[in-house]
Amino acid sequence: MGVRCIKKFYSSGLHQHRKATAPHRHLNFSSFHVPTTPCQIAIMSSQKQIDPKKQQELQHQYTNFKNTLQQLAQKIGDIEQEAEEHKLVIETLDPLAADRKCFRMVNGVLVERTVKDVLPTLKTNSDGLKQVLEDMLKQYKSKQGELDTWKKKNNIQVVQP
Repeated sequence: MGVRCIKKFYSSGLHQHRKATAPHRHLNFSSFHVPTTPCQIAIMSSQKQIDPKKQQELQHQYTNFKNTLQQLAQKIGDIEQEAEEHKLVIETLDPLAADRKCFRMVNGVLVERTVKDVLPTLKTNSDGLKQVLEDMLKQYKSKQGELDTWKKKNNIQVVQP
């Protein structure tokens, strides 16, 4: 019965459904959109000409900032997805009897356990994921702030082609 329940859970596609917003989120993911199209930066200053080497250096720094932000956004999305999966499994296992058989994937191998054995571990992992997510969000905000400060300091304005 337990095998069928878990098999049904995975075959029903419930693990693929993701909510657009998770209750633990502090920011809307749309604020993490980092354009993947290449863009040029324009230096807005009183001087008309800027050294091409300096322009290239600034462009490289800007690209590095954007790549870092994009990587952080990807990691945040992955962690949110994993946290949502943990939440879904916890919600599924909570109402079940503690001695009911369930299966847990450990290093690619399904291991038979009981709900009372698996549930505390899942909750601990879920709490850890939430903490990592909060840290990643802080890191993203910090890096975005660094980019904004850098743009102001160097009089940078992004020009989309």
